[in-house]
Amino acid sequence: MLRDYLKSKSFVTFGVILLLVMGYLFSKELNRRYRISREIGALNEEIAKYSDKNQELSQLIDYLETPEYQERQARPLLNLQKPGEFAVAFPPSAVEEQDPMGAVPSESAVSNYRQWWDYFFSSKVK
Repeated sequence: MLRDYLKSKSFVTFGVILLLVMGYLFSKELNRRYRISREIGALNEEIAKYSDKNQELSQLIDYLETPEYQERQARPLLNLQKPGEFAVAFPPSAVEEQDPMGAVPSESAVSNYRQWWDYFFSSKVK
């Protein structure tokens, strides 16, 4: 009786369906694990990148806290001198007269398009 049931079409069909469902679930689990391992790898790379950046910033902080750096920054900002040194003042150059964005102040308040128009269509030779 058991042998007949094992050889029946309903048992074989049920077994094949069960194997297909288990195969599908197994492949789904493998896919999930693969995606998770890829994400872990990407996060480990990001951790390494930020760790390197953190180390660089720590070294920069250590350098900025050194007396040599503080002295080098304080001397021009505060016009400090060491004993025996003398300061020389130069007249400001055109580069120093620029605004913080790097643009040289214009000589007139004429708009840019008007200056180009005058450049191409003006009869004056400059």
